[in-house]
Amino acid sequence: MSETNAVEVSIKHSISKNGFPEKIVRLPFKPVYQSCKSHDTSLTTVLKNLETEEIFGKIEGDFIEFRSPETLNRQKEKPAEDPMDLSGLKGGPESDLMKAAREHMENMTPEQKEEIQKKVDNMSPEEKANLIKLVSQQFNPIPPETR
Repeated sequence: MSETNAVEVSIKHSISKNGFPEKIVRLPFKPVYQSCKSHDTSLTTVLKNLETEEIFGKIEGDFIEFRSPETLNRQKEKPAEDPMDLSGLKGGPESDLMKAAREHMENMTPEQKEEIQKKVDNMSPEEKANLIKLVSQQFNPIPPETR
């Protein structure tokens, strides 16, 4: 197996277990790049070879986004109500809570993120509000005299 092919097989395995080709799948850039480097191949070559199999990879910030022909023209969709949108919390979008959440999520695997999203999706609006309230109190505790 050629070095380029080993990286391609690894990418195909990773994206297929995350719902490709039905879904747009994002893999972290750094591990994919490191794999190419350790297999003495270029990322550009790997991405071009995958295109011949109708797997279209595009670097998007810290990720490589893989799309099939069916998802190629699909715009990134934002749900009507994003349960993970914490911008309304005390302190605004750059609150301690948002910073901590962002840092934690950057270290999560796509599988872990998907599992959390499923759990949140199955919560009632009241449960979501209670969870956000509980977490925000950990970062913005209300002084006892104002309770």
